[in-house]
Amino acid sequence: MKIQARHWLVLMMLVAVWGSSYLMIEVALRVWRPAEITSIRVVMAAVVLLAALWLRREHLPTGWRHWAFFVTIALIGNCAPFFLISWGQQQVESGLAGILAASTPLFVLVFAHFVLDDEPLRRRHVAAFVLGFAGIVVLMGPDSLAALGGSTPRLSSQLAILAGAACYAAATVIARKMPPASSLVTSAGVMLAASCMMSGFMLDGVAGIGQLSWQAAGAIGFLGLLGTGGASILYFHLLSRTSARFTSLLNFLVPVWAVWLGAVWLDESLPLSAWLGLILVLGSLILTSNSMMIPLPGHHRR
Repeated sequence: MKIQARHWLVLMMLVAVWGSSYLMIEVALRVWRPAEITSIRVVMAAVVLLAALWLRREHLPTGWRHWAFFVTIALIGNCAPFFLISWGQQQVESGLAGILAASTPLFVLVFAHFVLDDEPLRRRHVAAFVLGFAGIVVLMGPDSLAALGGSTPRLSSQLAILAGAACYAAATVIARKMPPASSLVTSAGVMLAASCMMSGFMLDGVAGIGQLSWQAAGAIGFLGLLGTGGASILYFHLLSRTSARFTSLLNFLVPVWAVWLGAVWLDESLPLSAWLGLILVLGSLILTSNSMMIPLPGHHRR
């Protein structure tokens, strides 16, 4: 299919939304705890996706197999990574978080090799993983690496973000085993399941509304309505009308946008090692760009 101007427009909208999510998490953390941000985010997204489902006159499945996958993917692909990345960003700059989370496709390569028969690791994939791992080591910096024998808040935060990326990857692979369902039905079912899981934290999150600033309100609204709900619809719209290869450009552009926003709006100054790490991670993603399995950051969906 020929790539048209409107496809590029949707792609750049997704880059802007997902790349901005790390900045918005940083702002939301001024009011809410990570679990509360996660709960409000998934509930808002569920409302958006269920409304879209109703408008399209589609229905959620009733079979237990669909819901078993929905619950599993909701836990691994939404609740856990949303919480882990938010928790990690308490100590890690938003730009660096965006780069660390960009390692998701590398985890997909490893998990898919052991779980999926049609996704074996090839030499190019092994080289990509080694290059990406080197980038992550450089990103974490000498101080964090020196603390590997013990524990520091910054090291724990960086590892939490990497764990979130690994969760996104695991959910992507698991989703390949799902019974057939439309993308919108799957997204809505997963987000509804995630909302139920996080409902206990929603009450604490609502209690924080009394101390809301307009920045925090805008950030949490952005994360839920656009970054999780609306972006999921845009992503599947783009994927259905272009190709996985074109959509994979998101993996390269989102971390760059996250770094730029962090520098402009939060005055984040990343060391030279972070820029070198970004180059290595993006280089590893280029080596994997021929793969047709494209992880969707945070919306299964990273």
